[in-house]
Amino acid sequence: MGFWDMVKDQFLDVIEFEDKSNKLVVTKYQRESGNNELKQGSKVIVRESQCAVFLKGGQLADILLPGTYSLNTENLPILTKLKAFPYLFVSPVIADLYFVSTRQFIDNKWATKNPIIKRDQDFSMARIRAFGKFAFRISDVALFMREIFGTKGIVMTYDIVEYLSSMVTEMFSTVVGESTLSVLDLAAGYRTLSIAMQEKLNEQTKIIGISFGDIVIENISLPDNVERLIDEQSGIGIVKEDMEAFVQYQTARAMRDAAKQEGGLAGLGAGLAFGNTIAQNVQNASESNKTPKDKVEQLRELKGLLDDGILTQEEFDTEKKRVLGN
Repeated sequence: MGFWDMVKDQFLDVIEFEDKSNKLVVTKYQRESGNNELKQGSKVIVRESQCAVFLKGGQLADILLPGTYSLNTENLPILTKLKAFPYLFVSPVIADLYFVSTRQFIDNKWATKNPIIKRDQDFSMARIRAFGKFAFRISDVALFMREIFGTKGIVMTYDIVEYLSSMVTEMFSTVVGESTLSVLDLAAGYRTLSIAMQEKLNEQTKIIGISFGDIVIENISLPDNVERLIDEQSGIGIVKEDMEAFVQYQTARAMRDAAKQEGGLAGLGAGLAFGNTIAQNVQNASESNKTPKDKVEQLRELKGLLDDGILTQEEFDTEKKRVLGN
C-alpha cells in the first residue's frame, strides 16, 4: 500500500450494506482497499431487517439495531494505532464488522434422503418419503452469532440452510413416528403434522437464536410396489361397483397387450378369457359376501322386472339361481 493510499484509509467512512440478492444471512464488511480498520467517528448505517455485529478477537463486542450510528469508545473497545498523528488521523477500531439479516428467509427446501420406517395399522410396517419447504429468521442475533457462527463455525448461507433443513427432516421423522395416523390418512393430516413440527423445532432452536415459520409438507409417498398394491386394491373396489365396466376395461387391455406381442392379436382370445375369468371370480366373491337381506332385496327387484314383462320366466329363474348361489 502506498503512502497516499494509507492516508486515504484514515478518512472517516460511511459504512453500510445492501443485500440486493436478498439471500445472504451474514455478510462481513470489507473495504475496497482491503484494510478493514474502522475509524472512530465513522458513520454506520444499519438498514431495516438488519443488525450490525462487531466482533473483537472472536468475541461479541456490540450489536447495533436499525439506525445511524457514530463509532466511538462507547460502542467498541479501541486500540489506538496512530497516536503520533492526533491532528491528522482518527484512531482506528480494531474489530470485525458483520451485517446480519433478520428478515424471514422463505422457500427453503427439505427432503428425506432415505425412507423412514413407520409402524402402520394397515400395512404393519411402511417405508415413506417426504419433501416440502420451510421459512426461518434470526430471532436472537447474539445467540445466533455465538452458537451458529461462533461455536459451530457455520458461516455461508448455503451451509446454514443445509443445517436447518436437516433439522426439519429429523423433526418430520419424529413427528410421523409419534403420529397414530395410518399412512393412508397422512395426506389429510399434512397441516396438523406441519404445525407440530414447527412447534417442536422452535422449542429446540430457542438456544441458537433461530425461529422457523411456514413449514410445509408438500408430499408423503410410499414405495412404488406398495403404491401398486393400493392401485390394485382400488381396482377391485371399482369392479365390485360396476362389473360391466370392468369387463370392458379388461377387454381393452387384452387387445392392447395382444397387439404388442409377436403374434399380434393371436393372444387376444386368451386375454379376453383371462379378463372374463377375473370378472367372474370377483363377481362370485361379491355375491357370496352378500347378506340374506341383500339377496332378498335383489330377488324382489327381479320379481318386479318379471311382473313388468322386462324379464322372461326363464331369465328370472336363471338370475334367481345366480343370486341364491345354486
